[in-house]
Amino acid sequence: MPQKPAATFTCVINLDEHDDKEIKRAVLPRTAERYERSVEIFDQFLELHPAARSPPDIKTYKGFLEFYARNTKGRIEERPTTETVENFRRDFETALTRLRGFCVPKNMSNTLKEYIISDLKTKLSLPDVEMSRDGLSPNDLTILLTQLWCRDFKEYRGQFPDRSRVQLTASILLYCFSSARTGEVHESTARRSLARQKDGGDDNDANLRASAMAACYKHFILTIELVDGIPMLVLTYAREFVKGYWRKKKWEPPVHAFYEVYKEEVPLFFNLIFFMLPLFSADRAFRHYKSYTEILDEVDSIKVSDLESQSNHVISRIHFRKDLLDTPVFRPFSELDCETSTGRARGADAFGKEFAALGYRGGYELNVTARACRRWALMETDKKYSQTARMKYASHTEARTFGRSYAHPVCEVDGPATYLNIASRHEHIQNRRSMGIHRNPNLWQSLPAKAEFEFQEREDVIALDTECALLSSQLAKADSQEMAHKIHLQRRRVQSQKDKLYLEELKRQREVQQGTQTGSVYEQTLFHYRRRAMPERDLLAQILPTRSTIRSSAGLDAMKALETICSQYDPVTYRSGLRPVNGKCMCGESVDNVDNFAEFCFECDMWFNNRDDWRQHCEDHLSKPTELLRCDPIIFRNCPVKPGYCPFCLGNTSLGPTRQMEQYLDMSKWYSHVQSHLSHQDLSGEFHCRHPACTQGYGSLTELACHLEDVHCYKPPRGKKRSLEP
Repeated sequence: MPQKPAATFTCVINLDEHDDKEIKRAVLPRTAERYERSVEIFDQFLELHPAARSPPDIKTYKGFLEFYARNTKGRIEERPTTETVENFRRDFETALTRLRGFCVPKNMSNTLKEYIISDLKTKLSLPDVEMSRDGLSPNDLTILLTQLWCRDFKEYRGQFPDRSRVQLTASILLYCFSSARTGEVHESTARRSLARQKDGGDDNDANLRASAMAACYKHFILTIELVDGIPMLVLTYAREFVKGYWRKKKWEPPVHAFYEVYKEEVPLFFNLIFFMLPLFSADRAFRHYKSYTEILDEVDSIKVSDLESQSNHVISRIHFRKDLLDTPVFRPFSELDCETSTGRARGADAFGKEFAALGYRGGYELNVTARACRRWALMETDKKYSQTARMKYASHTEARTFGRSYAHPVCEVDGPATYLNIASRHEHIQNRRSMGIHRNPNLWQSLPAKAEFEFQEREDVIALDTECALLSSQLAKADSQEMAHKIHLQRRRVQSQKDKLYLEELKRQREVQQGTQTGSVYEQTLFHYRRRAMPERDLLAQILPTRSTIRSSAGLDAMKALETICSQYDPVTYRSGLRPVNGKCMCGESVDNVDNFAEFCFECDMWFNNRDDWRQHCEDHLSKPTELLRCDPIIFRNCPVKPGYCPFCLGNTSLGPTRQMEQYLDMSKWYSHVQSHLSHQDLSGEFHCRHPACTQGYGSLTELACHLEDVHCYKPPRGKKRSLEP
C-alpha cells in the first residue's frame, strides 16, 4: 500500500482533550479487585493501629504483614503459607503504586520479602508447604488406567454412568499428551469470570456458554492422512483458553496433533483417538457418518498405491455437525446425553477432585493432578526438543518459567557414573521424578473395622447422626414441597460434615498405615465380582492393558464396547447362566428331573441337576479356599453376582461339602447366620478364624469380629448399627 505524503495530514485535533497522566498496563477487573482489597485491608489496619504510618515505613509494613497473616485462614494448615503472604505483599505493593501513587522503594521491598521467610515465619509458625514437583510418569499412568478399567470399585452417576469413565480417560490422556492446564480442557470458574469481565461484565450468556470456556467440538479436527506411508486418523486439538489467552493473538496458543498408529506397540488405553471416537460417535457428532465404524471402513479401503501421485497427504476431513461445534466434549454427569445437553462443560474443580480420587483408589498417598501430567510432559520435552519447541508446547512466554516452576529437583546427572567415568544409569532418576514413591498398593480405601467403630462412637459423629435422624423424621412429615426441599438440603449438609470427618480420620489412619498391612479387601475385590454382570466392562478389562491397535480384531471389539457404555445403560443386569429366555429361567436342563434338584454355582456361572456332580463341584471349590476369602453376598444392579458364605461353615469339615458351601443371597439372613457363630459359648473360648484359608488366632471376640469384617467382609446390612460385640 503506497504511503500518503506528509503534506496531506491536515486534520487538526483538540490537544486540550489529552493530559500528561501516565497510563498503567490494563488489568482485568478481577485482578483490579484483588488490588483494591489489599489497600482496603491496609486501611482497616491503619484504623486499628493509630501509630501506623501511611505510606508505610518498614516498621508499619512489617506490622501490616503480621496483621494480614494472623487474620487469614490457611487452606492447607491453620495459618497461610509463606508463599500466600508473599503473593499478598506483591499485590499490595502494586496496589500502592496504581491506586495511591506510592512506589515502594526497592530496599524496603527486599527487606519485607526476607522478613516473610525469616522472622514472620518463625513468629507465627507459618507453614512453608510447596507444590510437589513430581510428575505423572507413563508407569503412573499405567497404574491409574489399570485401576480405572480393571480394578475400580467406583460406580459413576448419570444417564450413562460409564461414559464418565471414558471421558475421564480421554481427558487424562489429553492432559498428558498436550501439557494443557486444567482450565483449558475443563471449564475453570476463574476463567469463566475473566471472560465475563473481559466482555464488560454484561449479561452476555449467549456468547459465554459453558462450552465456550472448555474443550468443545470446534477445537478438534479429525482427518484421514497419509503418515509415514500409512493411511490413518489424525486428531488435531487447538488449545484456546491458555493462560493469558485474552492477551494473545489467535495464532499464539499451541495446536496439537495426535495420530492413530504409534511406531511402537503400547497398551491400548494409551491411544487417545481410541477413546475419542466412541465419545464422538455416541454424541452422533459426525456430519456425514452415522458411526465411527464407517470412518474406519473408509480408512481400511484406502490403497496407498492410489495416493502416490498426490502431493497432499491429507486425504479427507471428517466434519462435525455445525450445531455441536460449541458443545463441550467433556460434560458433567447430568448432561451426558448430548441431545438434551444445555451446553455445560465439566468443571475443572470437579475433574481435579475426580482425578485425585482415582489416584487414592490406585494407592497414591498424595493428590494426583493435571499439573503432574503437564510437569512430566514438559520435563521430557526439555530433553528431546529445542527451547522454542518446549515453550510453544507449554504455551510459555518466558524461557525461565520451566526452570522456575517445572524442573524437578532430582538432578539429571548420574553422579557416581560421571565421576568414575563408567556407564551410567537413568531409570532410578526417572523413578524418583515420578509419583511412584508416594504409592502404597494396599492403601486403605475405608477405615479398618476397629477404627471405624471408634469413629462412629465419637461424640461429634453421634451428634451428627442424631441430627440427621431428626431431619429424616421431619422430612417424612413435611407438609409442603418447599419445606421438604429445605430439610433435604439441611440433611445433606449434615451428612457432608460427617463425610468430611470420615475422610479426615481415614487420612490420619493412612499416615500410620504400615506398608505390609492388608489393604481394603471389600473395595479391592468388588470389581472382580461385578464384572460378571457387565460384559462390556469385562471385555474392556481384558483388552485395554494389552498391546494392540485400534483396527485389530481386539481393538474393534473394545471400541464397540466403549461406544455401548457411552450411549446405553441397563439398571438391571443378568449373569449369562441366569439370563431369561422367553420370560422363563433357563438352566440348560429341565428342573423337573428325577430328584427335583437344581443348584446354580454363582462363582462359575453353571447349573447342576445332579447331586453328586454338585457335591464334587463344592469339593473342588473347597480345595482352593483362598478364592473364597470374601464371604459376603453381592447384588449388583439387581443381579446376584456373588453368594454369601459362612466363614465358620466353610472350615467345618463335619458338615460335608454341600453344607460347607451353602450359598446365601439374602444379606440379612447371611449376616444373622454368621452372627450366630460369634458367641463365647459357640467358640468355646477359642478366638481363631475358622475360615480354611486363615490360620491366625486372636485374643478376644472383638478382635475376631474385626478380622471377619476386614478380611471376609462381614459387614452389617444397610441400616443396621455396627457393633464389635456381636
